[in-house]
Amino acid sequence: MSIVWIDAQQPDWEIMWQELIKLEGSADCENNGEVWQYMGSKIEGQEITHTFRHRSHPLTNDYQYQKITMPYENYLLERD
Repeated sequence: MSIVWIDAQQPDWEIMWQELIKLEGSADCENNGEVWQYMGSKIEGQEITHTFRHRSHPLTNDYQYQKITMPYENYLLERD
């Protein structure tokens, strides 16, 4: 397993946020001044999982995490 950080300049950034929008209807879901935050990604085998956190989700007014798993081969991650 590898932990990675996707930054806003990488093409993957837009892909993962679009997947969050498909699930949540918005990339913000603003509630009580809180919005979705990207927490990081991990690569396991042929999959990459992106984790997002909302500290005051509009449906629950509580913490909510959303994990989005996608095939790793769709990504253009630059590795050191």
